[in-house]
Amino acid sequence: MLEKLKKAADRVFNVKLVNGKPIPVSLENSMTDTKEIEKILRQLHGELKSQKRELETIRLSATSDIMQSVSTFHSRQVMSFRESLNVLATTDKSLARFGDGEFRLMQLSDFNLRFQANSPDLQVALREVFTSENDKLLIGFPQLFRDAHWSGVYQELWPNLKELILSSQSFANAHMTRPQAFSVLGDEAVRLWRKVWEGKKVVFVTGADSRFELIPELFDNLAGHETVLSKSVDAYTDLPRLTETLSDINADMVLIALGPSGTILASKLANLGVRALDIGHLPNSYQNVFKGAQRPESIPVTRKA
Repeated sequence: MLEKLKKAADRVFNVKLVNGKPIPVSLENSMTDTKEIEKILRQLHGELKSQKRELETIRLSATSDIMQSVSTFHSRQVMSFRESLNVLATTDKSLARFGDGEFRLMQLSDFNLRFQANSPDLQVALREVFTSENDKLLIGFPQLFRDAHWSGVYQELWPNLKELILSSQSFANAHMTRPQAFSVLGDEAVRLWRKVWEGKKVVFVTGADSRFELIPELFDNLAGHETVLSKSVDAYTDLPRLTETLSDINADMVLIALGPSGTILASKLANLGVRALDIGHLPNSYQNVFKGAQRPESIPVTRKA
């Protein structure tokens, strides 16, 4: 079929140079050939749709056992968006979130993020957070998705990941900071997040030139705030300084947007008795749902100069 398309296109677009300018050799059959091309393109489109359905069937079959195991775990041990936010709003627990990036860094030594290089120390640190038994620290586990991306993630990582999970362990929903939470809960998500820090002194930790925005819709009810800047790239190497700086800071809580390093920093501070929440892309997520802005992952890691 592709050969037919090529021949038809050659007939329509056949040209020669006259005085250095391309002109058609013959156009008497161009209408017929254009219709032939359109017909072939429709056939190709139909075949591609059919192949996509077949590949989806194969994917679902290949990952069905893994996804059933993940689904069972998720239904038993991962809180809903509302439950997760209520815990943060009514207790003094800290939060360290895991997503596919943190899981891959933790388990795959050759995996790197564009803003965070992997290392054995980083892998150990992430594993320590994920298996933490600190009852003042909530560990965030991703929302259950069954698309090609996430089924691929779990197909690759779940067999080893599940060995780290205790059956008695309860997880927050890590996507409480993502657009999905605002889409599902709407204004209730805004109200619950604002309740977490209402009337509190807050320290924000983010990368220099970060895209993080202190938007009033979420943060205009603070008693006060200051910002501590870290590195925009490879922030893990800055954690010793950040931990020391924040360990005795005069504030009610620390809000962190620092990628995988934020996950680790939240745990380190919680172990020192400092309430720390790894909120990541929260302002961007709000703006995506309520303002029609880009999704967080579509925004550059740092602001353009």
